[in-house]
Amino acid sequence: MKIRKIITPNFYKKFRCVGPECLNHCCHGWVINIDKKTHNKYINSSDEEIRSIAKEALRLTRKGKKSYSMIKFNDEGTCPFFTADKLCRVHQKLGGDALSPTCAIYPRQEHIRGDQLRYNLTMSCSEVARLVLFDEDSMLQHQEVNLLASAANNKLVHEIAFGQTNQIIHLFAWNLLAAQSNDIEANLYALAQFILYLQRINFDLSHRLSEAESFYEELLTALHTDQLSVNNGESEQAALLKLRVIMAIYKDHINITLRNSGLRADYIYIANYLDEELSDITELKKKFSIINQQWQQLCATSCLKEPYVLRNYLLYQLYSNYFPGKDLSLIMRHFYRIVMDYFFLKVSLSVQSLHQEIKQDDVLHLFADYYQYVGHSASITDKLNKAINEINGGDDLSCLLLLG
Repeated sequence: MKIRKIITPNFYKKFRCVGPECLNHCCHGWVINIDKKTHNKYINSSDEEIRSIAKEALRLTRKGKKSYSMIKFNDEGTCPFFTADKLCRVHQKLGGDALSPTCAIYPRQEHIRGDQLRYNLTMSCSEVARLVLFDEDSMLQHQEVNLLASAANNKLVHEIAFGQTNQIIHLFAWNLLAAQSNDIEANLYALAQFILYLQRINFDLSHRLSEAESFYEELLTALHTDQLSVNNGESEQAALLKLRVIMAIYKDHINITLRNSGLRADYIYIANYLDEELSDITELKKKFSIINQQWQQLCATSCLKEPYVLRNYLLYQLYSNYFPGKDLSLIMRHFYRIVMDYFFLKVSLSVQSLHQEIKQDDVLHLFADYYQYVGHSASITDKLNKAINEINGGDDLSCLLLLG
């Protein structure tokens, strides 16, 4: 027997489907696979309406028991079991146990990392985004202990071993992003400095842990006393990299689908704002300077003004990916993705704020759309990594130019 820790964050415990109040419901614009057991249950249902809809809307795919069929959406791109009052007809008539695993599980996730089982929720659900961002205690974690049978433990070790060094780095990273500061981007800069330090010592925390702790304490002091700041001076290099991140990465990958329509429109809005005088680097620098000013104003006066909002978001990123991941050689690439996601959301909200007041619902729509895009495609990680390779000049540390 071996001990396994079960980690449950506050936002997971508090989550409840809000049904009709959902801003971006999950019964619209997605592929919903149905397992064979559920398929037969609906086709042979004693409820005439459920049976009729199933016979019309369930299209056989026979890709295995878990993907035996898929739901054919109506002309509005909505699940035919979805009612006019934004509720699930299956749930209403047959109860929650009748839902397919796909519908019953979403937005819940489970990840095993080393000796931990970590419960999570995907932020493609707008209610999850609300809980994570706007609940001050959302990222507090609850820990339970279970005994793991030896056979299951052997499987665990062989499939998902996660080193002690990685776990220590995760704690360092967590505390650096959680540390109080006057600018959340300074926290990201502090984490970058710590990553560079770890690379210099070849991640040898078994022999140099006390030295690492001293460097970490110096970074905390610098954050608390506002000695760490990101100042790229809106250089030409920074402006061009920012433009490449927006144009090269997202332009060709945000397909025009029902689920991506909001994000696609948002991207076009940004592109139009930046595209007036792309040949004039001075004008481009001015535009990004305006974006930074707008962002600072949003962080001071809008629904983003509470210091825990962006802090919770970045901690959610660490938690969801269990940063630094299993392969420490990719630590800077993982950090690049965190900075890149933050940058795109920052630019999107800042450009929107030039024309409208940013309210909580605007933030939730954007976050849910974005995390549907990056989290619900098997190929998106490879596409984004390829795009990063094309724009970073072989240096992932260049992501710091996206800050400030």
